[in-house]
Amino acid sequence: MAATNTSAKLEVFDEPLFDNSLVSLHEHTYKPYGSPYYRNSDEIRIPIQFQDLILDIAESYIYIEGKFTPTDATKICYLSNNSLAFLFDEIRLEMGAEQIAVVRNPGITTTMKTMVSFGESHLKTLLTYGWGLTQQKQNILDNASHVFSGRLPLKYLMGFAEDYTRGVINAKQELVLIIARSFKNSYIGEADANIEIDKIEWKIRHIVPEDRQKLKLLNRINKGGHSAIAKIVYRMWDLYELPSLRKTSSDIWAIKITKSLERPRYIIVGCQNADNSDNRSNDVTQFTNADINSIRLYLNSEVYPYERWNLDFEKKLDSAAYYAYENFQRSYYDKDMVEPMMDITEFRSNPLFVIDCSHQQDAVKSSTVDIKLEFETRKRHFPDNTRVYALVIHDTFIKYNTLNGIVYTGVA
Repeated sequence: MAATNTSAKLEVFDEPLFDNSLVSLHEHTYKPYGSPYYRNSDEIRIPIQFQDLILDIAESYIYIEGKFTPTDATKICYLSNNSLAFLFDEIRLEMGAEQIAVVRNPGITTTMKTMVSFGESHLKTLLTYGWGLTQQKQNILDNASHVFSGRLPLKYLMGFAEDYTRGVINAKQELVLIIARSFKNSYIGEADANIEIDKIEWKIRHIVPEDRQKLKLLNRINKGGHSAIAKIVYRMWDLYELPSLRKTSSDIWAIKITKSLERPRYIIVGCQNADNSDNRSNDVTQFTNADINSIRLYLNSEVYPYERWNLDFEKKLDSAAYYAYENFQRSYYDKDMVEPMMDITEFRSNPLFVIDCSHQQDAVKSSTVDIKLEFETRKRHFPDNTRVYALVIHDTFIKYNTLNGIVYTGVA
């Protein structure tokens, strides 16, 4: 390597290389069809019918405008952390009439994923997503007109857009959004507030290659058969909810049974008081340690982590859980240097438990996978009314035919 670097210093007459493979990368706006009025529980569909396009799904985003009006101006009331994501109950991406990504409870899903994925250097950008809003920091809201605006990038919402960064060609796209039944998770205050959504748009870039690149793509597509098949591997984010831990010193939660093609790679666990949800007095993005002593994941007979953590948050014996949280970025994004959003003191008051199961035995890989979580506490029983969320990140594989736009899901 050293010899190569040294000889490169002598290549003074080499021609510079410029990337002219694209002639255009312009953003286009797509709007929902149907009524321009958006009410609670409405289903909104934003289609892209044109198939002769190359779309940059990874860098697309949902643009939102609305009005936030407290019912009593004399009382404290403000948009809460991650408020934009909590405006929706579900967000789906469909390609070729097949559902390829679905995010249920986007507010909690993105809260958990953001807390483990991003660091302080991202906070200024995250503000435009509605992340990091406090009573003193209402950057997306104009207090005079009560108008707010922001954007939700698809890569912030779903694994497909985060993992698959290439263009999608000759396939119909449709974004489906279901507005939340209640907006009480989107604000905190001493009084109620009215939230009106005035505008929802899907902004996406069209990729236009230069002629030689376009001809190369068309020649490959027009061959048909296997030559026209594009394969996409990505990680799906599935959120599961346990309404309440039992009043015992240990509990087992059978989350699901899944096929081997969708085996989990990471499980992110968060505990909350059930009263946090749909309650304007509480912060729904705040988690608790729930006096957890140990959490273990079972994939059939395999257990993760191999050794129990033996946590005691009261005595600050929590470094094992913090290391697992901190190590997520290193493992998931293959980073050498990590930048956790929380230091260990902040983690103690708002913990997430990360279980890395990305390395698995062949016995797990080749069979149906039974996913279970085991919880233990040092106390006589878990705190009352403790709700548990588990964000299961698992492999997903699809194929689509770039000639006719047909999508095949759940196939290897």
